[in-house]
Amino acid sequence: MDVEMTGATVLRSADAEVLRSPTDLIRLLVTGRGDVQVAEITSTDRVGPPPHTQEWHEVQYVLEGDVEFWLDGEWHRLGPGDVEVLPAGVPHTVRVPAGEARLLQVTMGAPFDAFIRAMVALDNDPDAPASAKGDAATRHGVRSV
Repeated sequence: MDVEMTGATVLRSADAEVLRSPTDLIRLLVTGRGDVQVAEITSTDRVGPPPHTQEWHEVQYVLEGDVEFWLDGEWHRLGPGDVEVLPAGVPHTVRVPAGEARLLQVTMGAPFDAFIRAMVALDNDPDAPASAKGDAATRHGVRSV
């Protein structure tokens, strides 16, 4: 995969787009600059999404707390300073076993920001039908496994 970035610049944390769901605070730090996006995610999600694949590569660096990543059919517990490296198409999921965790996520490829905006909007819509999240995920290249 060729990765393109556009426009050298400096971006300020205060200018990040902030998304909130019942269990997550997501700060979109870098979007609209080509194929690389950066988000800071603070989560208390004990369950996480169902195991899935996606069309983008992903690197998640644990800043604070403990996070469990499901890869290769087993759970891996990571703490501050640990990194998950995930090529596109690899089945995975993530959860926070206790307390709160904060991660820095870098994605390369299909736009993560459009996907996460859709998921957060549905998380915050009490009238969204049960099938809506699966439909939105499919539109954004995320597939349940």
